[in-house]
Amino acid sequence: MSLARPRWWEFLIAFAGAAALVGDALDRGSGPIAVAIPLALLAVLPLAWSSQAPLPALLATVAGLLVCLAVFQPYNTAIAVLAVALYNVASLGDRRRSLIVGIGTAAFLLTLIMLIAHDNLARNTAIRVAIALGALIVGDTVRSRRELREARRERDLRIAQEREQEGLRRLADERLRIARELHDTVAHALVAINVRAGVAAHLKGSEDPDGALKDIREVSAEALNDLRTTLSLLRAADEPAPTAPTLSLASLTQLLDRAKASGVDATADVQLNNHAIPIAVEQAGFRIVQEALTNVLRHADAAHALVSLRIDADTLDIDVTDDGSGSASQSSLGGHGLRGMRERAAALGGAVTAGPADKGGWHVHARLPLRS
Repeated sequence: MSLARPRWWEFLIAFAGAAALVGDALDRGSGPIAVAIPLALLAVLPLAWSSQAPLPALLATVAGLLVCLAVFQPYNTAIAVLAVALYNVASLGDRRRSLIVGIGTAAFLLTLIMLIAHDNLARNTAIRVAIALGALIVGDTVRSRRELREARRERDLRIAQEREQEGLRRLADERLRIARELHDTVAHALVAINVRAGVAAHLKGSEDPDGALKDIREVSAEALNDLRTTLSLLRAADEPAPTAPTLSLASLTQLLDRAKASGVDATADVQLNNHAIPIAVEQAGFRIVQEALTNVLRHADAAHALVSLRIDADTLDIDVTDDGSGSASQSSLGGHGLRGMRERAAALGGAVTAGPADKGGWHVHARLPLRS
């Protein structure tokens, strides 16, 4: 592995260490300066690469310092140069390596001091071992804090990514909900208009074709209002919020009237017993009844339809039954209508089933929990 060129401040640290060793030699007068300068430079030069290869740099520095100690005895500054190398080993490694290096350094210093020191053995040993181990502790602390900061940055980045993904998921869900609202509103109205227009086309004389056209006008106007309200969900943030009332089970009469106007005798059996129903459940229940009646008009060729609403414990049960051709209604199973009903119920923790009724016709049953 090739090493990159050290940075300028790493050379500066190395030259400062060499100057300290030579200064110690001058202070002691323990060796010729002409010899001390090159030896000091060779001893500290590995420090310039200690950020790239801290452990080899430490070993090379120790070898150079041993030569310096043997030639001009820089006892006071050699430990400082060693401390710089030990700091780099700890700050750029891991705790396990720092512990091993610390034990080895303590044993090495103890042996070395016993060999070269003639007085104050305990004092010299304590000071130098404390300086060496202190450098390791400081370096390990710096490394730990750096890793902690990096871990926090990674965590914050991960949280930001998760929030972004959650925002995209909610956006996709909202688009699906709006598409479902548009389908429910437009499909129901258009089916009612189509059926009523077909009736009007066959009316003659006293059978009041004007009444059929009036029904078409009212149904289309309501559909346009519902469509406008749904599309207003896509308005800009500074635009006013829609003020039209949200369709709920209280609007059930509208659905029955539309079905009657289209030729189906639709009735309701409502037994809610003044029970409080969450808004989300009311909206989902209305759309489920709307889609079920739309399928009756579109597929069943029925004369009668019964909508039943009742509270069973903490569940709203919805049943829509017709007396038409059950097999004809099966064609709606693969469309968006039944899928939309099931998705609405599943979003609230409920379920929707559909199939032939016991006495003929088609039966749609939905269970919507009133508590999440």
